[in-house]
Amino acid sequence: MKKPKDSPYPKGFGELDDLKNNEIPRPKLKQEKEITPIEAFNKKLGSLFKNKTSDNISDEKKRKIGKIITTIIILTLIISAYYFIIYEPAQQELNGVKTSKLNELHSLYKGPLADAGNVFEIENKINDANNVYEVKSINILKSATSDWKKFHIQSIHANTDQFNRTMLVYENNSRNVMMPSNEAIELVNNNNAEKLSEMLFKKPNTVSVPILITRLQAGAGLIGVGSIVDIYKNNNNSLFNQSADLNKSEADVCGCTVLSIMRYEDNGEIESEYSKGNTITEGNNTNPKENTQTFSSNVLEMLKGAIIQGYDEKTTLEMLRNYGVKLSNYEREINLGDLDAEYMLLIEVPQDKVTFILNNMDSIVLTIPTAKAPSWMAGEINSTYSG
Repeated sequence: MKKPKDSPYPKGFGELDDLKNNEIPRPKLKQEKEITPIEAFNKKLGSLFKNKTSDNISDEKKRKIGKIITTIIILTLIISAYYFIIYEPAQQELNGVKTSKLNELHSLYKGPLADAGNVFEIENKINDANNVYEVKSINILKSATSDWKKFHIQSIHANTDQFNRTMLVYENNSRNVMMPSNEAIELVNNNNAEKLSEMLFKKPNTVSVPILITRLQAGAGLIGVGSIVDIYKNNNNSLFNQSADLNKSEADVCGCTVLSIMRYEDNGEIESEYSKGNTITEGNNTNPKENTQTFSSNVLEMLKGAIIQGYDEKTTLEMLRNYGVKLSNYEREINLGDLDAEYMLLIEVPQDKVTFILNNMDSIVLTIPTAKAPSWMAGEINSTYSG
């Protein structure tokens, strides 16, 4: 069998022609189906409903957005009204009350108690308070009074001198008061922090100062040795018209002790004559009789005589003891006295007041506190008010 001759064309070339000759059927395009009148109507109706639903959804969104905006505006107005009408005034009132309370705190806790432990505790309570009621309910006065009493009583015991006295010094140092320590403790126990915060107690540092004053300045000459006197400065020129400065309510120096009194020497000169006449008539005869007693002496000279044994010293001293005071008391009782008398007084005063007293010797006035009144003054007061 004869072998077929190889084709000059590559293998598979003929197959390509066969493929070309054999047409592959292509899919036919789908013909658009004809729409019936009913289908067209339904499509149009659906389109109308679809647009209406879309419009309804759009309006609903708008309404919701409007409600949200309106709500936001109303909430903003309510919050603003609350802030400006209620919250801000309340905060201003609260801050004002807190500031007032803090000022009260620092006005009562000052000086040696400015850094007391209670200060920081109370300050934190005030700052942490949430309303006015909480702030006002903080009782600073009670706490401060307790702290001041403890401090002052300890201070009194630490500042008592050998005579069992202490010296009260006020905050502005305008005046000092010497007093027994038991009176100082009583003063502390009977006052609250409003008074106690203005005072301190120190150990008395006193000196005796001599002053030469008139009778009017010396309590009308009725001051005795041992009297406790207060010293005022009289700003008027005429002491005889005004015995004290009426605008001053408190003494410049309080609690001074009178250690010695010397009356002017002329008051010791005595020239006295006592005459008593009596006339007896018998018929035409008249017999006048007169009994005259004369006494002349000088108190100071009598003392000199007693010293050099010219008189009995003991008898003389006993007779003349408190002569000046007795004389003043008798003058008070008969309402007649030597208004020109002058007195040399030795007074115990705080050392820092010596310059004040010496510079104002012509204008100071010594007064006797009624609480420390001498017996004659107490007797007169009692007799007046006893019924």
